[in-house]
Amino acid sequence: MKKRIVIGIGLLLVCCCPLWAQFDAQVSNYWAIPSYFNPGRTAVSGNMEVTGLYRLQWLGVEHAPKTGIMTAEMPLKLLGQEFGVGLSMYDDQIGLFKSSLMSGQIAKKFKFAKGNLSIGLRGGMIDESFDGTGVEIPDDDFYDPNDEAIPRTKVSGSSIDAAFGVFYEKEKWYAGLSATHLLAPKLELDEKTTLEIPRTYYFTAGYNLTLSNPLIELKPSILVKTIEMSTQKVLADSLQEAGKPNALKGLWKQTQIDVSLRLVYNKTFWGGVSWRRDDALTLLLGGKFKVVEVGYAYDYPISDIIKVSSGSHELFIKYTVDLNKTKPQKGKYKSVRLL
Repeated sequence: MKKRIVIGIGLLLVCCCPLWAQFDAQVSNYWAIPSYFNPGRTAVSGNMEVTGLYRLQWLGVEHAPKTGIMTAEMPLKLLGQEFGVGLSMYDDQIGLFKSSLMSGQIAKKFKFAKGNLSIGLRGGMIDESFDGTGVEIPDDDFYDPNDEAIPRTKVSGSSIDAAFGVFYEKEKWYAGLSATHLLAPKLELDEKTTLEIPRTYYFTAGYNLTLSNPLIELKPSILVKTIEMSTQKVLADSLQEAGKPNALKGLWKQTQIDVSLRLVYNKTFWGGVSWRRDDALTLLLGGKFKVVEVGYAYDYPISDIIKVSSGSHELFIKYTVDLNKTKPQKGKYKSVRLL
């Protein structure tokens, strides 16, 4: 039964030509890879950072999503100006679909209103493929085994992709706005199947609250993600009022909200919880060991998916190099013979 449901969903998606899809996967440790969602956050810390994240979603569900993300960033002096530069790589597989993105990004930081404002751009290539050799059509009257709209071979398409973001931080708080898939790319998988990727908008914010015990910090944060309705066909009755589409209702239906709270001890160990609207409650655990930071998240479903899934697991590892410590210090002697 579980397999039949997954196959049915896959066929439903394939038969909708052109295809409208949410390309970006959900991530529970979103605060650990901010430059992936917002190129304006690239190298804002002034350090060199390399982060890898892997997510197994909806364990127990056949063909459930598997997502891998990697970001690398560092400050760079170019033409006498300081910039942040970075790379982003993304790979996601759900059912017979596989998505990937490889891009480069650059950001410029400015002093603004007693804080730091950073503006960034990203550009790269996006790719989507579908393995039609794995299609299995249930033997009943609802499906047409000879439907020509369903690819029976491996098909793929690619397109250029772009993103833009702004990020602002001041003392103990930060906020960012970004837009991905600015060109709303259309990927032709074959002559009869086109995948349209909608523009996606993000808002992130967070605050570092020091308690009476200076070794303990509370770090609340939020991620709001929504998809542009103009690039999608949403005609469900739930989005209609008086026979006409309700744009606000449709926008709300396409909006994901993550609210998180982490408690950090001595800037080394943390634990926390997160809530994702209509989807999951999340346990967050992690720690920092010299230059390596490791974090884990477990999502407990609060949606109907709980009937077939025990939850989702996610792990990230971040490697950080403080470039200020690697620079030679002026006024320091290299030999005691010079003292």
